[in-house]
Amino acid sequence: MYRLNDQQIDFIHSDLLRRGIRTESIRLNLLDHICILIEEHLHEKDDFYQYYTTVLPKFYKQELCELEEEARLLMTMRKGHLLLYRSQFFLLLFIVLIGPFITFDLVQIAHSTPIAGQIPSRVWAGPLIFALFPMLTLLVLFLTPERFDPLFPRRARVLLGSRPFIRILPVDFAS
Repeated sequence: MYRLNDQQIDFIHSDLLRRGIRTESIRLNLLDHICILIEEHLHEKDDFYQYYTTVLPKFYKQELCELEEEARLLMTMRKGHLLLYRSQFFLLLFIVLIGPFITFDLVQIAHSTPIAGQIPSRVWAGPLIFALFPMLTLLVLFLTPERFDPLFPRRARVLLGSRPFIRILPVDFAS
């Protein structure tokens, strides 16, 4: 079993700080996990620095600071918060903004008698006009290509809660 010396532990600690792990408790926990992995799997004749570079990517997808961002998200989430995928958020908006108009149409159709197989204009005209702007707004927000830097990126998540009511979590943070 390999034993890390103080210089190697200090190297790992400073490297974690350099890679963006600012919260001390997260940094110390990560340091402990990395030291355990190295001591369990590294042999006496192996190179510490080379093995360290192979162990570190096991903790992240793109950058190590993802761990801290995820931990901060979990610390800020309180009871009553809701974390939604982008598509779930747009479905919720659609239901809230367009749902009443569709419900109104369905109720009017159920209570009206069609004249020669046609739906009266009072049933579809008002809801169509008033639902058009929210529908177009939702479509623009949902279908904006990535190259135009959309308000809601494709893999982003949306955190609903209080303060702020809606928080868009970036792609790096959400994945």
